[in-house]
Formats: sequence, structure tokens, C-alpha cells
Amino acid sequence: MKTRITNRILITLLIAFFALEGIAQKGVEDGSKYGHGEDSIRCIKNLSLYREYARQKDYVSAKPYWKIAFNECPASNENIYIDGIKIYKYYIEKEKDKTTQSALIDTLMLIYDQRIKYFDDVANVRGRQGVDLLRYRRSEDLIYIEQAYKYLEESMKAGKTKTSNPVLATFISALITLYQNKMANENKVIEDYLEVYEIIQHKLKARPNDPNLNNLLASIDANFVSDGPSNCDILVKYFEKELEKKSENANFLSMLTSLLKARNCVESDLFFTASKKLYKLEPSSESAQNIAALAYNKNQWEEASQYYKQAIQMETDNKKKAELYFGLAAITNRMNKKSEARDYAKKSIELNPSWGEPYILIGQMYADSKDECSNLELPNSIYWVAVDKFIEAKKVDSGVTAKADKLILTYSNYFPNKETAFFHNVLSGNSFQVGCWINERTTVRFNE
Repeated sequence: MKTRITNRILITLLIAFFALEGIAQKGVEDGSKYGHGEDSIRCIKNLSLYREYARQKDYVSAKPYWKIAFNECPASNENIYIDGIKIYKYYIEKEKDKTTQSALIDTLMLIYDQRIKYFDDVANVRGRQGVDLLRYRRSEDLIYIEQAYKYLEESMKAGKTKTSNPVLATFISALITLYQNKMANENKVIEDYLEVYEIIQHKLKARPNDPNLNNLLASIDANFVSDGPSNCDILVKYFEKELEKKSENANFLSMLTSLLKARNCVESDLFFTASKKLYKLEPSSESAQNIAALAYNKNQWEEASQYYKQAIQMETDNKKKAELYFGLAAITNRMNKKSEARDYAKKSIELNPSWGEPYILIGQMYADSKDECSNLELPNSIYWVAVDKFIEAKKVDSGVTAKADKLILTYSNYFPNKETAFFHNVLSGNSFQVGCWINERTTVRFNE
């Protein structure tokens, strides 16, 4: 009797064991987290083993156990994908063989795809995938940049205002590269830039003094301004509408004026309007100079002069201030106020003594004064002092030598002739005072 009971128990246990064997199934096959039967035990075992090694950053020991968990029970734990990225990045970055490395990168991309399949989180995962694809394959082929761009775009559409900063920066970088290689048109570049701009602005409302956000905005603006669309008509068409919505946004106005200036679109009314609005919000030397330059191009001398003077008052860098004084001198000369214009040019020289252009401007003003100074004893003596300035210009600035030599050759032909000068008791080598508004001393010389 006792033996029968023992046998029954044994038979029951055997039946249970074989039944369990019969329903063993991997998670990848039945969609469960761990699978069933022995396969679930195998899954849990390999998860535990690989994670222990991964925690110690022993990715070589972790990899074989990780592969079993990744292939057999992909829905068991999201850490499979987080750790898998670490493992494969380790192998990618130490691998020297390009073919092997390429296969490892393919697997890295597969890990990202499978993570989305089982755990969704598109905004986060696609963003990381796009950044990594560009990191490892930017130099290989434009097709990878295009694919990375699509991943990043998908991430932004899902994440919207919560899109991470690295994704935004990389998205613009990929976009500009595609544009430069004629794989994205100008309209698309502007639309995408504005989308990124709006996301950053949304973030800045909550954290206006966040240095990372402000640096990101500056970097994206610089990338867009330096390498983005160049067609003035397209830029003006797009940004006229944007200006209506963002006329009180100093960051946007600063980007827009920089962009239009970089693209030589400064003659547009858009540039003029944006510059004035920026100056009103944030008066600065640069914005005042922008307005002055446009007013100059429109022959609005008085307005240009006023803005140049305001720019000078706010500028602290001597070389930049020298350029502003030079601009003011040129405008004042156009207003036929030569003596005042010379004063401004001299200010420019004081601030940047090694710059030859102010000397050339003064010399040119002297040479242009023939009619104004027609009552001089020797009217053509103005060409002596004009050439003096051209000679001075190339002495201090080798960069203007060719220009100065051309002017010297031209105006030397108009020096007073020896006979006329002798009649006025003016001899070669004498010191001579040129009057009129010029009132400078020079040395008498003739063309032999």
C-alpha cells in the first residue's frame, strides 16, 4: 500500500514535469515578459547575469548573457536596451576594423528600434538614436545624415516642447548639412529653424537665465546665419510674417538682423524695420550701426549720421569705434561738410593708427575740393596734400598699398606745373601752405 502511494506521487511529479516542458516558450515567441517554463527561468537567469557584469562596466563578460536576454525575452525589462546601448558603444569605440565597426553600429540602431517596438518612448529613443547615428556615421554617407535627420524630426514631433537640447542642436546641424548638399530646400530649412526656435523660446520662458538654453540658442542662430539659406527674396517673404508675431522679441530680432546682414539683404525694408525695433528694445552699438548703414544706402544722410553717433557713444572696442568714426566721416562728407568729416576721420586714425582707409578718405576729400578751393594761389596744390595722405596710408597699412598707389599715380598727374609755380616764386623742395578749408603744409614737387 505504501509503495503504491509513493509511485502515484512520483507519477504525478513526472507528469507535471513533462507538462511544464511542453509549455516552455520564449517571450519573443508568445509576447510575454519572460516567456514560460524553462525559457522564463533561462531569461531571468541571463538578465541577472548580464546586469551584474554591466553594473561593473565589464561589458565583455556581460555581452553573451545580454544577447540571450535581448533575443529571447525582449519585453522583459527596458534596461536590456539601456544597457545594450552602453555595451555596443563600448565595442564600437574600441573597434579598429571599419567593416566590423559598421556591423556593430547596425546592431546599435537595431537596439533602438526594438526598444521602441516593446517600450515606445519615441521622443526619447528616436532622439538618442539620431544623435548616435550622426556621431558614428556623419562622415560615411549623406544617406545616414538624412536618416538621422528623420529620427530627430520624429523625436521632435513626439516630444514637442520637451525635446532635449542635444536633439535640437543635432537636428539643426543635420538640416544645414542636408541643405548644403541640396537635399533640403530653403523653405524647409527656415520652417525647421523656426520650429526649433519656438521650442527653445518656450523653455526660456520657464528658465530665462539658463546658460545652457541661451548657449544653445546662440549656437543654433550662428549655424543658421552662417550656413543657412541665402536667397533674400525667400528670407524676406518668410520673416516678414514672423516679424509681425515676434516684434517684441529681442533674441529673434538680433538673429534676423544678423542673418539679413550676413546675406547682404540690408537694403530690404525688413532689415530696416527689424533693426529699429531691436534698437528700441535693446539699444546697442551694433543695432544703431545697422540702422545707420541702411539709412546711408537710402541716401538718408542725416538719419545715418545720428545713428552712427549713437553707435559711437555705446561702443567700447577701439577698433570698432574707429570703423564707426570712419563711417560717420564718409556720411558727413556726402553731406558736403568736409572739414567736419576730416575731424571724424582723424578720430578714426587716433583709435586705430595702423588703418590706412581714413587717410585715403581724407586724401580723396582734398582731391575733390578743386572747385571749392579754386581761389587758392595754386589751386592744383591740393593734389600735393592729397597725395601726402595716400602715401601716409600705405606707410601705416600695407593692405591699402595697391589702392593708394593707384590714387598717387592718378593725382600726381594734376600737380602744379613748374612754370606756373615759379611764377608764384614756389620752388621744388620748398615748404608750402595749402589754404582753403584744408589748411595743411606740404612739400613742393613736380612731375618731370
